[in-house]
Amino acid sequence: MPSEATSVPRDVVPPNVLAGRLRLSMIRLSRQLRRHEPSALTIAQLSALATVARSGPLGVGQLAEIEGLPSPAATRLADKLEEAGLVTRRANPTDRRGVHLVATAEGAALLARRENVGNAWLAERLGALSMPDRLALERAVAVLESLATERPRDELAVEEGRPEAKQLTT
Repeated sequence: MPSEATSVPRDVVPPNVLAGRLRLSMIRLSRQLRRHEPSALTIAQLSALATVARSGPLGVGQLAEIEGLPSPAATRLADKLEEAGLVTRRANPTDRRGVHLVATAEGAALLARRENVGNAWLAERLGALSMPDRLALERAVAVLESLATERPRDELAVEEGRPEAKQLTT
């Protein structure tokens, strides 16, 4: 018989129900933020640009790793961002064959505008929350940041094309 410390309270939402609610709320919040900070860029392009601006200069392989993408997808993102004038490729000073992606002034300015508009809108909404709700949200953001940066083994295995891993995720 489990002790009280290890037993799950009856009112805890099952993970599959929580996952559905979380995904839907993130989709809705993302949609509202995009309305307040419109851009011709896709979410993937914005994420890649932000990664290059914050972590650059970095190679396309590094971008792929940080963004959790296969190398060809990261290359396509880099190409699109370069075509838009938001990043540039520069020679890697330590590897003559390699290049680094660097955000251009235009790319950095675009990110700053989006961040200012989106953060202002969101900060206004957060300011209306009670202190307990804001503290709960602060903890939830830390958990979400952790979820967003961790890559489960089965996810990596699917990318590598191992069929047994695909069965785990379906």
